[in-house]
Amino acid sequence: MTGWSFASAIYGGAWSTPEMRTLFDDIPRTRRWIELLAILAEVQAEHGVIPSDAAQDIKTTCASLCVDDDFLAECRDGYQATAHSTAGLIAAVARRCASSGSEWFYFGATVQDVADTWLVLALRAARRLLSDDLERAMAACEALCRRHRQTIMPGRTHGQQGLPITFGFKVAGWLAELRRHRMRFDEAAARTDVGQLCGGVGSLSALGTDALALQQRFLERVGLAVPDMSWTASRDRYAEWGQLLALVSATADRIGHEIYNLQRDEIGELREAALAKGVGSITMPHKRNPETAEHLGTLARVVRANSSLLLESLVHDHERDGRSWKVEWNAIPELTMAAGKALSLLAALLETVEVDAERMRVNLAANGGFALSEGVMVALARRIGKPEAHRLVMSLSAVARAEGRSFPDVVARDETIRSHLGDDEIARLLDPSAQTGQCVALVDRLLAQKAPT
Repeated sequence: MTGWSFASAIYGGAWSTPEMRTLFDDIPRTRRWIELLAILAEVQAEHGVIPSDAAQDIKTTCASLCVDDDFLAECRDGYQATAHSTAGLIAAVARRCASSGSEWFYFGATVQDVADTWLVLALRAARRLLSDDLERAMAACEALCRRHRQTIMPGRTHGQQGLPITFGFKVAGWLAELRRHRMRFDEAAARTDVGQLCGGVGSLSALGTDALALQQRFLERVGLAVPDMSWTASRDRYAEWGQLLALVSATADRIGHEIYNLQRDEIGELREAALAKGVGSITMPHKRNPETAEHLGTLARVVRANSSLLLESLVHDHERDGRSWKVEWNAIPELTMAAGKALSLLAALLETVEVDAERMRVNLAANGGFALSEGVMVALARRIGKPEAHRLVMSLSAVARAEGRSFPDVVARDETIRSHLGDDEIARLLDPSAQTGQCVALVDRLLAQKAPT
C-alpha cells in the first residue's frame, strides 16, 4: 500500500500516527469492506434483487468472519491467481457462506463501489483526526499570540532585517492561515462525503428497476450522501482532498521552516523543546537539531508529490480506467497518513516551542538600528515629500555603513533631519517599541474574531 518507511516497524511512527494508520491497514480495511458488502446484501434483499435467505446467510457469515492474517493470505492467493482486485475476497467469503449466500455475495457491485465507499468513510474519519490536530495547533498559536503580542523582534524580508514586528504578529499570520484550512475542511465535506454504488459502467444496470432507491437506501445505511452521477471516472473528489492536504501540510512546513531558521546558532530566537533522551548528532554531541521542524518539510513533500498523482487521475479513458484510479490506492493513504503526522507534529511543536525574547531584542539591536529607517522616512516625507525623504534616509544609511556607525547615531546628528524633526520626535522614531506599526492591534483583532469550529 505504501513505501517501506511507512510500513517499517522501526520508522513507521515517523510517517503516520497510530490512529491514522489504523484507517488504512489491511485488516481493518478488509473488515470494513466485508461490513459494507453485508449491508449491500440486506438492502438488495429489501428491493428484491437477491433472495432474503441469501442476504441473511451473507449477513451472518460476514458478522462471524474472522479477518486475520490467514484470511488475508487467502484473499492474496485469490488475487494473485486471478489478477482481479476483489476476486480473492469474493471467493474467500463465498466459501464460508451456505449455498444460498455464496451465489449472491457481492452481486451487482463493482470494485470501485466497495473501494470508493470504504475510502470515503476512511477519509471522513481521517478528516476528524486532522481537524483535531488542527484545533490543537490553532489553540497553541492563540496562546503564543496572547503571550507575545508585544514581544519585539526583527521582521525580515529577503532574508534580511526589514522592520520591527512582534512575535505575536508573526504567529498570528500562522493562526489565520490555519483557520482558513479549518474552514476548508468543513467546506470540502459536502463534496467528499459521497458514496459510490453505480456498477460496472456507472449505470446501475445490475440492480434492477428500483436501482436508484436501492442506491439511496444503501448509502443512507452507511451514512454517506447519494452521488448526483456516477463518479467512477470523475476523480475530482479525491484530487481536491489531495490538494487540501497539500495546502495544510505546506502551512505546517512553512511554520516548521521558520522555526528551523530561527533556531540557527546565529539567530537563536526560537528553539524546539528538547526531548529528555534526544540525540542531536551521533558524531557532534553538542548539537540540538530542529528534528520536528525539519521533518515537517519531509512530510509536506510526500503529500505534495502524491497530490500531484491524484491530478493525473482526473484524466480517464471512457467510463473506467484502472491505470488512473488504482494510483489512488497508494497515493491517498500515503498522503493522508503523512499529512496526519505533519499536523500532529505541528501541534506538539507549537505547544512546546521555546521563545527567546531577549535574543530577539539583541538581534534587532545588532542590526545597527537600520530597521528604523522607514519611520524616519515617513516622518520626513510629511515635511519634504516622499522622494526627497527616501533619498536622504538612504544616503544616511550608506554613510552609517561606510563609517561603521549606527543608523540612530547618524540620524540624530544630521542637521537636515534636525531642521525638520524635533528631539522628542526623533527619539520616538528611534525607539523600536514605537515602530511596530499595527502589529499589536492586528493580533488583537484576529484573537477577537470567532475561530471556525
